Amino acid sequence: MKLIFTLAFIIAACSNNNTEDVISIGGRPYEHMETNNMESIPLAKQSSVPLETGLLSPDISQKLVRSGGINFQSEAIEKDYQHIKGMLGGFNAYLENENQSNDNYRKSYFLSIRVPSEKYDSLLNAIAKIAFRVENKYSNVDDVTERYYDLQNRIQNKKELEKRYREILSRANEVKDILEIERNLNQVRTEIESIQGQFNYLSKQIQFSSLQVQFYEELPYGLNSPKKKGFWVRAFNALDNGWQVFLTVLIGLLTLWPFYFAGVLIFVLVVYFKKRKNKHL
Repeated sequence: MKLIFTLAFIIAACSNNNTEDVISIGGRPYEHMETNNMESIPLAKQSSVPLETGLLSPDISQKLVRSGGINFQSEAIEKDYQHIKGMLGGFNAYLENENQSNDNYRKSYFLSIRVPSEKYDSLLNAIAKIAFRVENKYSNVDDVTERYYDLQNRIQNKKELEKRYREILSRANEVKDILEIERNLNQVRTEIESIQGQFNYLSKQIQFSSLQVQFYEELPYGLNSPKKKGFWVRAFNALDNGWQVFLTVLIGLLTLWPFYFAGVLIFVLVVYFKKRKNKHL
């Protein structure tokens, strides 16, 4: 009686498997493949995770992806930049990438920071304290619990499928069956690597929150420009700019020469026909 109950449990577990995990060789399910003295290998029971809202089991923790940023004006941008870089170590954070831009009016920094999720709020508040004027501060939280455990289960199921294929391969006798099993094994391995990559990326997002920091300093004059000097240099720059504008306009007028030619031709023709008409009168 106990054996019958065990077999019934295995059959029920097998019936719940996804169609993508059904083992087939040569277009036939493995259970119906004819082999020489090949023992039957039961399918492993698929794991399941109850993810209904508010019904997480005790061994499942909520998985959240946190992200946000802050934009602020600085009075001493280089000092603030060094200050932010220096404080990252105390939060176990690191600078993922940075970008600096300059123009004639302001100098700006854009920093992309990764910080452990549990220290995200502390780092964001610490950066806000050094700002001269905070212009924007925002945070987002994305619940990825279901996706996280779904990927985890899919990896486990695919590995179980790979294991069963290897067991069947060790017992297969016909060349065509061996080739078919190896092809299926390669496909399963490719799927495992793809899902594992998604899982690793999601795990990194959960473990390390993303923080975008953008700040700038207003400049009185242009960077690396003679306009930062005295009156006469600035006056010469103004004259030079005016000359450049004049040349630009002149070049623009020269590009219209076909219209000038057409206008002159029309004018000559009009004068010619008027003179001719007057002679006949």
